Amino acid sequence: MSRKLPFELLLRGCARLLIVPGVAAVQALGAVSPVDAAESAAVQQSGLETLDEIVVVAQRRPEHLQDVPITVTAVSAESLSAAGVTNTADLVNVVPGLLMPTSAGYTLPHLRGIGITAIGAGIENSVATYVDGVYRGVSSSDALALNNIAQVEVEKGPQGTLFGRNATGGLIQVTTLDPKPGFSGSASVGYANYHTVSESVYVTGGADILAGDFAVQSTHQGEGWGTNVATGQDVNRMDLSLSMRSKWLLKPAEGTKVTLILDETQSRNSMSALRNYLNYPNVYYPPIFGSLPLLDVNDDAQPLRRLKEQGVSLGLDQELGFASLVNTVAYRNDVYTYNVDFDLGPNPYSLNVTRQSDSQLTEELQLISSNIGSFTWQAGVFYYNAHNAFDPQNLYFSGPAVNPARPVTHIVNESEIKTNSIAGYAQATQALPADSHLTVGLRYTSETRYLVSGETGYLNGVIPVTLANLNTSVSTHTPTWRVALDHNFTDDIHGYVSYNRGFKSGGYNVTAPTAPAYQPEKLNAYEIGLKTQFLDRRLTLNSAAFYYDYENIQVSRFVTGLPQVYNGGKARLYGLDSDVAMRVTERLTLAAGIELLHSEFIDFPKADFFFSCPGGYPGVCSLSANGNQLPQAPEVSGTISIDYRIPVGEGDVHLNLNESANSGYYFAPNNEYKQSAYGLLNGSIRWSWKNFDASLWGKNLTNEIYPISANQAPTAVAAAYAAPRTYGITVGARF
Repeated sequence: MSRKLPFELLLRGCARLLIVPGVAAVQALGAVSPVDAAESAAVQQSGLETLDEIVVVAQRRPEHLQDVPITVTAVSAESLSAAGVTNTADLVNVVPGLLMPTSAGYTLPHLRGIGITAIGAGIENSVATYVDGVYRGVSSSDALALNNIAQVEVEKGPQGTLFGRNATGGLIQVTTLDPKPGFSGSASVGYANYHTVSESVYVTGGADILAGDFAVQSTHQGEGWGTNVATGQDVNRMDLSLSMRSKWLLKPAEGTKVTLILDETQSRNSMSALRNYLNYPNVYYPPIFGSLPLLDVNDDAQPLRRLKEQGVSLGLDQELGFASLVNTVAYRNDVYTYNVDFDLGPNPYSLNVTRQSDSQLTEELQLISSNIGSFTWQAGVFYYNAHNAFDPQNLYFSGPAVNPARPVTHIVNESEIKTNSIAGYAQATQALPADSHLTVGLRYTSETRYLVSGETGYLNGVIPVTLANLNTSVSTHTPTWRVALDHNFTDDIHGYVSYNRGFKSGGYNVTAPTAPAYQPEKLNAYEIGLKTQFLDRRLTLNSAAFYYDYENIQVSRFVTGLPQVYNGGKARLYGLDSDVAMRVTERLTLAAGIELLHSEFIDFPKADFFFSCPGGYPGVCSLSANGNQLPQAPEVSGTISIDYRIPVGEGDVHLNLNESANSGYYFAPNNEYKQSAYGLLNGSIRWSWKNFDASLWGKNLTNEIYPISANQAPTAVAAAYAAPRTYGITVGARF
């Protein structure tokens, strides 16, 4: 039976968001504004304190945020720092409707209830991540350190036309700083609780014809948030997080720009350590979890995550007069190793030790018309080639995990997915009478995914048995599109309606190579929005209502502790996004955002259930999930920010208080277990004087202890918990 939206809960959520001081920053607060500087200066000369003009590339060309018929959140590096956003996982602090669950080190973004929680080789996120226009196809690399950032944009809704890989939920775009001539830079060092030391350096220099930069950021956490009581070692500790990036900008002639970017990331940690969730029944260890603190674990195998990732991209931007030719070729590779003790106890009953190897090559050629005239257009071709493999995955079983009829105690999985995808696309906007515009876009994607599997089991750890030996493929040929009509009612009131069709590729479960391929999911999105400015552009209010028709949904399940993807049925989602920002005075800026969301499965007759099975738990059965909410889809989520500056002598003091909150959400389509409502309060006080600054900051100041993932299997429910209260001091200099 269909559920009705609980309006009482929505009203309470709205009230809480309005009365609690300082919830996290929202749409476009303090974002970069590189265009129309003359217009902005003219308004400033009038004596009015206006909000900064914001420029985004949501349609692959620079445009004012208020003119783009898409729901976009854009945040500058300064605003990210003030809100405590140091990596993409922290974007939940500034984007209502965004959740960032993490499982075994994989970051799995969800927007408006659209996302996936399965992990493993070849499984791509429903919310795509791009850095300087390059797609990141591996979710283990999505928690990016934001150390030399110009701006971050989050686009909500399916991206079925202009962006390289199709995505049903939306996308996150990270733009790094361009190098500048001369010599300049910045450096900072910080110390925080849990004996955490961080350093950041950015230098740039050169001439007008050739300039380069180098950015490095590192973090070392000396003490973990929790303890592995079975071994006495710390867990949830970042031993090392190191990210390096260098960008080179060559301008050999007027209208020609060549950009080379190199980056490397290294990480070694015991983060996302798993334990029994809320002391739910555990087949292996029913009695031992009653008094275990939530940030502690009890595993015989010490959790370990190691990531090394490298990338290079080369871009050409050539002005042709009537259009710009943009070509970007990029190559990325990574090796990620981790282990999961999925019996969640101190004896070696079951263990997953995985080495995942990934590489991808992308090539995109675009032709983008100039902004002159009533007709603008862009067209392109995108090629994606990826290899994602277990190299290898080792599964060890003993004790009650072994089936006596087939005592396989060790499985070696050396399976690989290869992806070849090519897409052609075009989008055009025609100006209409009465200051209106019609946009039409079309994309056609042809894709083949190959599975090459080799899986061997060992009886009693000795006698080999072939479990899988496959070489197969599946192909898809999918059109997607966008139609939008927008109208300028006045210079400060802009409305639009749009219809977008998006899809996310299907594939194979490398963790279970003999399982059938899962199919692509598709989403039809209908949206109506209004972007407005008032009080001489000191107040911005943007709202959008949306309706999603979602089918063949890719959902995750865990079998013998291993994640898999299978197709659910259909779902409908609808809701409202609303964001407001106001420059109250020259010193004070307020911002808030709220998302109201209703989600339900309307045709999912065979979902995995556990606690509701006729035979009781432990066990698994297939029952209808019709009427249930989608996972990671809170009915209410929101952000609030207070930003205040106080002149002090030749410098100033910058105060920022922000909070993000949501009404709670389910972890699985069966809705058998739920995270209750919570809020995250962050704040900072920064003193700046000439080229020096120092800041005191705190994250999760109310010390909310909540899971960033909870995965259900026939044997147990395993959860990983987010960081508790953290606080510290950072000092820096600019030169």
